[in-house]
Amino acid sequence: MTTTQRRPWLLGWFAIAAACAGDSGEGDSTATGATAGTTSATSGPTSGPTSASGETVGTSDTAGTTTGGSMGTTSMGSASTDPSAGTTTGGGSGVACEAAPGGGSAEVAAPTLLLTLADRWEEGWLGSPAVADLDGDGANEVIVPRGNAILVWGEDGTLRWKTAAAGGRIWASPVVADLHASPGLEVAFAAREQLYLLAADGSTLPGFPVSWEDELRSLAAGDVDGDGDLDLVVAPAHGGPTDVMHAFTAQGTPVAGFPPNQAGVSGCDGDDKCYLAGCYDQNLAVGDLDGDGKADVVAPHDNAYTSIHKGSGEAFDAAPIFPVMKTPGIRYLHDLAEAMMGYAEDEESALQAHFTNTPPAIADIDGDGQREVLLLASVQNAAQTDREKGVALWVVGHDGARRPGFDPPVHAPDYLSGLWDYGDNIVAITNQVSVADVDGDLAGLEMVFAGFDGRIHMVSAAGALLWSREYTTDPGVATGGVVIGDLSGDGRPEIVFATYSTADDQGALFILAGDGAVLHELPLPRRGAMPVPTLADVDGDGAVEIVVSLKDAEDKVESVRVYTVPGSATNCLPWPTARANLLRSGLVP
Repeated sequence: MTTTQRRPWLLGWFAIAAACAGDSGEGDSTATGATAGTTSATSGPTSGPTSASGETVGTSDTAGTTTGGSMGTTSMGSASTDPSAGTTTGGGSGVACEAAPGGGSAEVAAPTLLLTLADRWEEGWLGSPAVADLDGDGANEVIVPRGNAILVWGEDGTLRWKTAAAGGRIWASPVVADLHASPGLEVAFAAREQLYLLAADGSTLPGFPVSWEDELRSLAAGDVDGDGDLDLVVAPAHGGPTDVMHAFTAQGTPVAGFPPNQAGVSGCDGDDKCYLAGCYDQNLAVGDLDGDGKADVVAPHDNAYTSIHKGSGEAFDAAPIFPVMKTPGIRYLHDLAEAMMGYAEDEESALQAHFTNTPPAIADIDGDGQREVLLLASVQNAAQTDREKGVALWVVGHDGARRPGFDPPVHAPDYLSGLWDYGDNIVAITNQVSVADVDGDLAGLEMVFAGFDGRIHMVSAAGALLWSREYTTDPGVATGGVVIGDLSGDGRPEIVFATYSTADDQGALFILAGDGAVLHELPLPRRGAMPVPTLADVDGDGAVEIVVSLKDAEDKVESVRVYTVPGSATNCLPWPTARANLLRSGLVP
């Protein structure tokens, strides 16, 4: 730890301080071992209470959710519908955060290429870049996972160091934070079954790598045990796990109570109704849900169930309306009455969630002082014979009880592609939601996500669909998720995402206005970019750069592109990188 006591896990949130997703995952062609996950049959309880007792579970279908047809034909409140554009207009217009000095501009300038970062042939998986001053010299570095290696470039584009894992690819985004007593910041990443922690110079720290289970596709950090130090949390991507989460200290030792079932603290043995499965795509969020000062852990898995655990390892109690003791036993059937029973009378017609590739989020979306768990799930029938039924957004408490406006969940039912891996190391769409105050005229936070329908959707804190914007009609084009930040300094955030594709020269970098209008679309080379981009001031000039890790490298020519946005400022970057911040915690503080 340096004497300045920096807290770099807030680097993704510095603007706020100044201002206010194969259904199982593609195989690894460069590593050994099986990687494809199994689709688990949903088992669960067959009896339970049929009515609620003293529990607030939210409103019914009057919240403005869509249950069929095109999302482009839905209007909410003052939103007006333009079916030909595939978008509703409404929301996204109000000032949401403090403007840059001088007030900024209403116009977002077109990004221009600032840097091209090159090394060798390694391809990008789902790991979003990080931007941070690792060594404390006052200049930022760009930290990017490529293939089985972490590469670090200086702000001038020179490669500073490269550290390769022995086991295979790096799936998830690296954690960059002050985790250890070594000078500067540390970089944590997971490759296959191993968890690494690197010093600021790229050397591996004592106690690492730590091995657990293959494959570790989910990684996040938080103070799980409340001792004031950050811990590293991982989740396994394989069928039939005994545990779906583990936590380690920065010395490589297990945190007390983890893994929860093995440690005997989960409480799942009370009724033997915790239904676990693998976690295939960044399926972790870490943050304090119950106000005890310890970070709790959310891990959705490859079935209709989600594990929500306290920092002690114990699973949270399920709300009393459900026929189980603990949250990993709650079956996420769309119809609340069916969920309260734990089964559907007609499983062919009933809808339920599937959380195979679901990175969750934690946020107080309505400003009531209580954080919620946000889950973007694929939708299938409960019998699992019809799985291409779009996506749905769930908002629940730590007990699994639904929040007002999200009973039933907000459903975007159309399907183009994205549930299944595309082949040739092009993976399924990551079902992740990004959370921020996009429209200052609306109460609470907005939620932005990609569906399986070639569209980006924005939903209000009240569960109203605000708009949907089509970005493709090509079933071979997809996106891994969005970032949110003000790119003109006017206090109105924009939405940024990259697309990837099965064919060359079909991907693009998009910038949308807060109302969903397309402001800029820049072509990306080869098969585009699977990782979520990162917004940050790379070169220290006060402007925002967009860092894009490309799917395919051109050997010794191009692996990463860094665009700058003229006239931008770092006044408001509420969700600037994958999983919200450099802890990759999915937490909105």
